[in-house]
Amino acid sequence: MQRDKLNMDRRDLAKAAFLGAAMAALPAMSRAQAASADENLVFTADDPGHWGDAVKAKHVPVATVSGSTLTVTTPHVMTPAHYIVSHSVVLAGGQYLGRRTFTPADMPTSTYTLPDGYKGKVTVTSTCNLHDFWVSSLTV
Repeated sequence: MQRDKLNMDRRDLAKAAFLGAAMAALPAMSRAQAASADENLVFTADDPGHWGDAVKAKHVPVATVSGSTLTVTTPHVMTPAHYIVSHSVVLAGGQYLGRRTFTPADMPTSTYTLPDGYKGKVTVTSTCNLHDFWVSSLTV
């Protein structure tokens, strides 16, 4: 009889431990389901994701406008092992403006001509061969 009670106590303890672990995991599961589809896929200055602040300083594209010329630069060293692969530019409403690809021998700077009189959002991207896809934007 004593042995049956001991076995029952062990089962109850195991059930309680399992239930406790499951309850503890619920908040994490909830956060995982609430994460956006681009989390740790698209990175910004405000959200460098798993790369962190140390990496973002060299990967976030910087866009400037002078007249109708848009210039995109990425403050990144270019070596055969680690370099910026490309810049892309998209205007408001998803209008594709252009893309430039780079080799390790290039400087990661590109220029584009904005449509005459363009006013609105400009989204620029910078892709690194090691540190993924970075996005920034400005309003003209």
